[in-house]
Amino acid sequence: MQRSLQALEFPQLCDELTKLASYDETVDRLRSLSPSKDIGWVRNEMDRVEEVRGLILRGGGFGEGGLRDIRSILKKVTVTGSLLHAEELLVVLHHLRVQSTVHKVLTKNREQMPKVVKLAAQLIPIKELEQKLSRSIQPDATIHDRASRELTRIRRTITVQQDRIRRKLTSMLPRLKKTSALRDDSFTIRGGRYVLPVRSDSVHRVKGIVQDRSSTGGTLFIEPLEIIDLGNEFRALELAERDEIRRILLELTEHVRDNLDQIDLNRQVLTDLDILWAKAQLSEKLDSLIPTVTKGGTLRLIMGRHPLMVLAGERKVVPLNLELGVGWTTLVISGPNAGGKTVAIKCVGLLALMVACGLPIPALPGSEVPLYTDFQADIGDQQSISDDLSTFTAHASRLNEIVKTTHTRSLVLIDEIGSGTDPHEGSSLSIAILERLIKHKIPTIVTTHHSALKSFAHSTDGCANGSMEFDRKTLSPTYRFHAKIPGSSYALEIASRVGLSNQIIDRARQVLGSDRAELEDLIMNLTEKMRSYDRLVIDEKKQAAALTNYEEEYNRRLGKLREREKNLKKKAKATAQEILSQARKTVESVVKEIREKRADKGSIKKAHKTLANIEDSLSLDKKTDMSVLDTSDLKPPKLKKRKRRKPKFIQKQPEIGDIVTVDGTSTTGEISAMNDKGDRVCVAVGSVQIWVAKNRVNVVKPPEESKPQVRIMPKLPDVPLELNIRGLNMEDALEKVDRYIADGYAVGREQLGIIHGKGDGILSNSVRDYLKRHKFVKSYRFGKHGEGDFGITIVQIKTK
Repeated sequence: MQRSLQALEFPQLCDELTKLASYDETVDRLRSLSPSKDIGWVRNEMDRVEEVRGLILRGGGFGEGGLRDIRSILKKVTVTGSLLHAEELLVVLHHLRVQSTVHKVLTKNREQMPKVVKLAAQLIPIKELEQKLSRSIQPDATIHDRASRELTRIRRTITVQQDRIRRKLTSMLPRLKKTSALRDDSFTIRGGRYVLPVRSDSVHRVKGIVQDRSSTGGTLFIEPLEIIDLGNEFRALELAERDEIRRILLELTEHVRDNLDQIDLNRQVLTDLDILWAKAQLSEKLDSLIPTVTKGGTLRLIMGRHPLMVLAGERKVVPLNLELGVGWTTLVISGPNAGGKTVAIKCVGLLALMVACGLPIPALPGSEVPLYTDFQADIGDQQSISDDLSTFTAHASRLNEIVKTTHTRSLVLIDEIGSGTDPHEGSSLSIAILERLIKHKIPTIVTTHHSALKSFAHSTDGCANGSMEFDRKTLSPTYRFHAKIPGSSYALEIASRVGLSNQIIDRARQVLGSDRAELEDLIMNLTEKMRSYDRLVIDEKKQAAALTNYEEEYNRRLGKLREREKNLKKKAKATAQEILSQARKTVESVVKEIREKRADKGSIKKAHKTLANIEDSLSLDKKTDMSVLDTSDLKPPKLKKRKRRKPKFIQKQPEIGDIVTVDGTSTTGEISAMNDKGDRVCVAVGSVQIWVAKNRVNVVKPPEESKPQVRIMPKLPDVPLELNIRGLNMEDALEKVDRYIADGYAVGREQLGIIHGKGDGILSNSVRDYLKRHKFVKSYRFGKHGEGDFGITIVQIKTK
């Protein structure tokens, strides 16, 4: 299977993973990464990858990277009496510190990472050993003075002895300087002894022992007799220091040996976690999701992208929509050269391999990938000079291996099956092989240029055609896959495009034969019609979504107007009641005054004036209750009653240009468009255009003869699958969410995603509170593993 992994460029993907690893040992593990046959492990591994990806999105991590591989050090410790050097102990200390850090991270994120925590259950920090090594080993891999009391004492004594020697030599320098015996006015150390640099011709002037000489021989380094005893004591202290350091290293090595099993377990856990870390980073780079993983059955890729092309920074990676196992187990892909056939089958194989290795894939939700336990790929030139095999011989040999070794959980990918030999014989051999694979229901995808294979796929149960799209106008591939339609090679069209004369092209068509030429033309015309049909379907869906959107927009605005009208009436009623209350008080006061003054002319005149003022202040639709007046000398004021003018409707069928009203409102607008069925019209009210049912409008005024009738189709908004509001303040975020949901409802989206991140949950809670009240929202939930976890809210939109 290794040859198949090479053909699918799986090692290149592993190399990308190694770039994201933090530990040396992880790099080795990732380079030897291989697909698993355990579906339980695969599902758990992808869940663990998503948990670590969530940690990355929260800004967390497992601690320092750059850990060296300590397996050789631990192996050395297994030998009784062995000694680890300070540099090796420092490597162990670094591991222990990272183990403690990782344990803290896992403890803190226990709830968000349950499966990772379960995987790392054997990770137990070894605090006592970590503290001992920290006290003893310095960052420069030297032994610290405080490693033992004896070492502290020895080093203090060494310092005192050094000071005595230096003072003695310093006192000797002035005397020797006068004799010109010294090369310079200083002293140095040679072989652990303090010496003076003496000219070779003045050696008789300095009594002592020659310890060294310069490379030219002009300078002798002499230890004066006066400091020999001091030097011997200093040397003895150095040897004592060496012995104490060795004893400390042996003791520390023994401590490491006592904890060897736990250190090794922790090492393995760290490596497993670092592999998850690399996978999670790759998943984030590819914007991957967890597909549905099954033991067998349907392979369904929705907008799958070739991972290596995405990582290479290709500006436009055309996604692949492909199914295998829905009525057919074998797929025959045809189309022009350089049209994307090989990339397509490599993409399928690489994504299936990623799943088997526990890696989420760059595809949309709804994708489904069986866990293949065997991969057989024959892609590229298999010619072998060393084995003296031609291209076809190598190809036939590979086909023989595939037929003999594959089973129902294998995935077979063959590029240009039956190529490299006579087309008729190659086609016959290919058909015989495909029949065998179809009979045993082995999932198979092949590419070809042979027309016989296209016909075979069309007429054989369990086999289907597929093709890579080609733009005949530009004579260039679009790299889009079409199911159930065979593809043309476009060889003659491409040859014509590159400059071959028309006579040659025409002659080639004659040689090709009328039947074959007609078949190629049929395929090309069918492909063009399918493209046109797809465009029509998309346009129809957009128009239907637009109609629904604008009708809903009209109803929403109408609801707002009715609510506003209701509020205004309520407010007016309250105002009127207040005015009536004041009026009653005034009338009672006037009546009282009239009674007290026995209705003289002055008081009656004053009362009439007061009531006239009240009448001016009232503008009510209801008559004022004047029952409080019980005098015959006064007449209640006559209040004016407003009359509403009802618009006069014209009995005619609505047409474009008519001025109309809509049932339930008195606002007038102009009919600006009408759908093809004639049962819905678009009413323009100012700059707003609203689609409503035709039977809900009433014609007020026919169109002017001079006014042109124009059909206006509003432009649809472009709605992405997900909206990222991370980093926005609350007001801007909610404004974007409102517009996003309205646009999604307009174009008929059933599901939207709002990426708000996790953080402290403030933005997440605000978004969810807002969604509770939104009239277009049917339901909402946090993302599942593979959708973004708690960093995204998935919104289900109401449908009309």
